[in-house]
Amino acid sequence: MRAGEQTSRHLLLAVITTVFGGALGLITVVMAWELWTIPLMAAGCFSVWLLHIAEIGSDTFYESCCAGLMLLEFFFFSVHESSLYDIPAVACILILALFMLNKRWVLYVLVALYALALAYHVLILHTVSFHIGFRNGLRLELGAAVTLGAAALAGYWIKQRSIQRKWYNRVFAELEASGKQNAVFLSNVSHELRTPINMVIGISEVALGKELTPDIRADMNSIKLAGERLSSQISKMLDYTEIVEGTLTPAKEPYMITSVLNDVITNTALQSNQQHLEVVFDIDPRMPAVLVGDAEKISHVLKILVENSIKFTEEGGVNVRIGCRQESYGVNLMIDIRDTGIGMTDSQMLQMYDDFYQADSGSSRLVGGLGLGLPIARGLLNAMGGFIHFENKGQQGLHAHIVIPQGVADSQSCIVLNRADQVCVACYFKPERYSCDEVRGYYDSLIRNLLEGLAIHGYQTHSFEGLLKLQRNYSLTHVFIAQSEYEEDRAYYEELAATLRVVVIAEKDFVLDSRSGLQIMHKPFSALSVANLLNGDLDARGFAEAQAAGRKPFTCPGVRALAVDDEEMNLVVARGVLGSYGIEVDTCLSGKEAVARCGSASYDIIFLDHMMPGFDGVQTLKRIREIQDGAYQELPVIALTANTVSGAREMFRSEGFTEFVPKPIERTVLERVLRRVLPNRCIQYSEGPEGVSSGAPQAVPAEEKPEAPDSAPEAAVREESGSGEAPVDETALLYDRLARAGINVELGLNYCGGDGSFFRKMLRMFHAGSGNKKAEIIALYEAANWTDYAIKVHSLKSTSLTIGAEALSAQAKELELAGKRGDEDFIRSNHPALMDAYDAICALLAEV
Repeated sequence: MRAGEQTSRHLLLAVITTVFGGALGLITVVMAWELWTIPLMAAGCFSVWLLHIAEIGSDTFYESCCAGLMLLEFFFFSVHESSLYDIPAVACILILALFMLNKRWVLYVLVALYALALAYHVLILHTVSFHIGFRNGLRLELGAAVTLGAAALAGYWIKQRSIQRKWYNRVFAELEASGKQNAVFLSNVSHELRTPINMVIGISEVALGKELTPDIRADMNSIKLAGERLSSQISKMLDYTEIVEGTLTPAKEPYMITSVLNDVITNTALQSNQQHLEVVFDIDPRMPAVLVGDAEKISHVLKILVENSIKFTEEGGVNVRIGCRQESYGVNLMIDIRDTGIGMTDSQMLQMYDDFYQADSGSSRLVGGLGLGLPIARGLLNAMGGFIHFENKGQQGLHAHIVIPQGVADSQSCIVLNRADQVCVACYFKPERYSCDEVRGYYDSLIRNLLEGLAIHGYQTHSFEGLLKLQRNYSLTHVFIAQSEYEEDRAYYEELAATLRVVVIAEKDFVLDSRSGLQIMHKPFSALSVANLLNGDLDARGFAEAQAAGRKPFTCPGVRALAVDDEEMNLVVARGVLGSYGIEVDTCLSGKEAVARCGSASYDIIFLDHMMPGFDGVQTLKRIREIQDGAYQELPVIALTANTVSGAREMFRSEGFTEFVPKPIERTVLERVLRRVLPNRCIQYSEGPEGVSSGAPQAVPAEEKPEAPDSAPEAAVREESGSGEAPVDETALLYDRLARAGINVELGLNYCGGDGSFFRKMLRMFHAGSGNKKAEIIALYEAANWTDYAIKVHSLKSTSLTIGAEALSAQAKELELAGKRGDEDFIRSNHPALMDAYDAICALLAEV
């Protein structure tokens, strides 16, 4: 298959071959030469075009065919009596035409054919003899001299061109090597910075989960934000090195496009919006629910471009529109990002892809960064087979258009609305409130696309009188208003909320009165958020999905994890981060110790550093998989690595790992992995919706197990009423009663990251699940199914230790080990005592 950059040259070569053959055919007819050769010449030209259009064969094969055809035609022309003195002219034309090929063998063959033709004239045709006369002899000599001179001159320039090309190749190789050396240096620096940044971010997250004074909390937040910013820059440097080295490997995995959009929306919401920009996320609800591609890279590209738009927009807004176009291979994912920022000049447009280039450069620049965003975005898109095109609107902003080919795994709509025929929506926004006409267009377009895509009845008005008219004429179920419209007449909307659902689109720091009947939808405004709220009642499947897709916090009570790393500070962070999800975490500093731990204890999940001295991650994994005749073959083992190169997931899976989590551990990535590898029974979502006030419905995603990253689990520890913090005296009394009953409160709090409200939630969950768990244990005991019995008491051991019930956990542990070794006598002697202790703990929890 010929390279694309050769197409224009090959087209020119095909044209020259055709013209040369056509001219020779015309001469053949005029001179009455062998007419049977004309079909052969036509067939040759047809073959050349067929090879060109179908792109059959290599470059060398195609060029050789064209040159060979013209050389044969040249020889045919040369062996006729009437062409003797015209041979040099045709030879020079052919040298000029074939000079572009840079092939010296063509010149040698041409000269040889010229000599052979002269010999044919001398020996066969006898048109050259001693009797041709002085003038004709001089013509032959001059013709031969011109032909040989042209061939020699062409050969010289081909040689010079070859020397020049070698010099360029050497320079390019040196530049490429220099670029790769820089990339390796950046990669090494980035990896060296990863570990301390892991410590900064992780420890700050753990500290923020504890009771802190306002001043210290503010300082810790500042430390965490600074660490995250530096971590982001490190990630960019690593991405840049992959692009430079050409090691990007896009994944081909099913993903939900709504999950990608959720990820970007959350990332945008966490950014500072000092300019009070209107950021609008629009998606076509009719898009396929599950696409096949690299969700992480698409999310990364979107984050880069949205962040850039926000960074260079001082007033107005940013609009992100996601749609698709059907293709034979699936769809073309089309993303349009528009802003009302400062735009770019023509010179900036030409330089925007240069490495480290920033349009706003110099010591007085208004924004920070390394200038790697757009080169990284373009590199990621190229790796996925996509492209990006920018349209500059001068001082009125920039429009980025992205196209990425994707497969389709599920063609049903990505957003589904239950009972759409029962929904009637009114939207009331005052257009004069927005400084830019473009922003008004963003909102109008989103509302129009959402109403059409979900097939619901909806109306839009720009005045209060229009809203009253809509109320009189239609049976509205939902009214969406802006924050400013609500503040103009709070009493009216509170009264209206008694008869239908009123939603306020507000800034993220806006709160309603606790007695308000309205709901809040915090900015950034998105089609997915509107669909989540509109959807109403959900079935069990939809509710579980909505919790994940709606970024619902969750915990993993009863899960025991082993974290293995040769860096103590990484283990401290892993223990703190994993512990905040209610996971019981054991740690060890080497692969050998990890194998020993796994031989004597049971774990639900293992986090294993990929690179360690002695047993590395792969060797440790193989030893763990072989323990107890393969009892751990299905155990989820997650690779922890700072080497987050492209294609890492495929590499780790090929080595036997279940998944991988890059260091420093990011909660969104960790939560996605936990939801993917842990059984559904281990994931417990908090109750009630998040981000909207009581009673708000959740989203209906289109897939049973969405992979959208969720928000951090701190919100999961909130109490069902109030702030979640019990009065101090009540808390002290609770802890005292637990301690007198033999529960190690301090240990339980440590397992819960020092968070008192989360500890109380663990107590409630332990009590709530005790009935079913006890019944399962008793049933297995009576059936003498010691294998499953060991599994159940292992779960009891883990959950009881999570709440600080050490004695109960120790009893369960002894019985678990007995079940694993099949010691029936020990189990029957100690099982009643375990049940009595379990009942006593549950009775205490029921009282408190």
